[in-house]
Amino acid sequence: MKKIIAAAVATAFIAPAMAADITISGSMTYLYTDTDLAGTGDTLSADDNQVAVTASTETSNGYSVTGKFTVVDDATGETDHQGTALTIAGPFGTVGLGDNGGALDATGDYTDMAATFGGFAMDGNDMALAYTLPTLVEGLTLRYSFSPDGNNYIAGGETTDVAGTANEQEASAYSATYSFDGIDVYYGREEVDRSATETTSNKAYGIRYTTGPLAVALEAGESDNVAAITNSDIVAGDDVEYRGVALSYKMGDTTLAFEKQEHQERDVADQMYRDETVISVHQNLGGGVGVFAAVSNDDSTDTNFTQERSRVGISFAF
Repeated sequence: MKKIIAAAVATAFIAPAMAADITISGSMTYLYTDTDLAGTGDTLSADDNQVAVTASTETSNGYSVTGKFTVVDDATGETDHQGTALTIAGPFGTVGLGDNGGALDATGDYTDMAATFGGFAMDGNDMALAYTLPTLVEGLTLRYSFSPDGNNYIAGGETTDVAGTANEQEASAYSATYSFDGIDVYYGREEVDRSATETTSNKAYGIRYTTGPLAVALEAGESDNVAAITNSDIVAGDDVEYRGVALSYKMGDTTLAFEKQEHQERDVADQMYRDETVISVHQNLGGGVGVFAAVSNDDSTDTNFTQERSRVGISFAF
């Protein structure tokens, strides 16, 4: 069905557009969550359901060009564009224009193994320009990204994870990733100007080892002069350390995962923290369909966020 729709879309364009290979893809996820947090009831929610149209072609001099337009129904009930970008690849490397994963965002996040909940907090921001260098050493990937200080195209109604979406919010990042013999390691840094007088400096690094059905990962990071952290009492202007550890084991179509994420304030008398432990199971049903369940124990110095949660969900990717 996807190919039939793509063919119909392609034939609607004039000859230059018909040279492109066009595909339509997307995903839908629904979650039922139960929590013991006072004043919060059970919820049924969607998780950024989206549809993407991707077109790719090759120029006469051998450059590969890919355009992707993504429409997302986000958690607020609104729709906006996210991940919409034009990518050009050649002997010089790969350049992305639009809403790209920044250099830090494009690597790492190794400890995000649970089917839901959890997630390493230092996985970086989206940026307007992204550059991946050509391969210099087998297994090594070097990236750089940048957002100018004006209102950039990537704002799109979503500014929480996008750098450089308002005046004086310049951002830049770089990262290195090296993979060999089942081992992946990375290091990355980024700076985001949140205002004329406030710059957030982030760095993260991690290692992951995969052997057969088993994967184990460790990550750490630091953020200096951060904005307030969602779901904690850590406030803007505090420096924070992050730690993550995770492992997963795959048995056929079933994947079991354990994940622990920690946030800890630094250099303050009354240190705030947030720790979350997650255990999950995911079952691949085939055809792009998966079901999963997870339990999370979230502990914080702020009792408003200390809670135990359980969740079941279903996802469909097409």
